[in-house]
Amino acid sequence: MFDIGGGELIVILLGILLLFGPDKLPEIIKTIRSGKSRIDEAKKEISKEINSFTNDIKKDLNL
Repeated sequence: MFDIGGGELIVILLGILLLFGPDKLPEIIKTIRSGKSRIDEAKKEISKEINSFTNDIKKDLNL
C-alpha cells in the first residue's frame, strides 16, 4: 500500500516518539488499533449488505 522502507519506518517512529514521548506511545498505538478494528468491522458489514442485496436481486430475477 505504502512504499515505505525499513529505514524510513524507523525515522517515522523516532519522530513520533520525539513528538509525543514514551508515555503517550502505548495510547497512540491503542487508538490506531481500535480505529483499524472499526474499519474492519465496517468493511464486513458493508460486504454483508452487498451480498444480501445481490442475493435479493438474483432471487427476484430467478437466477
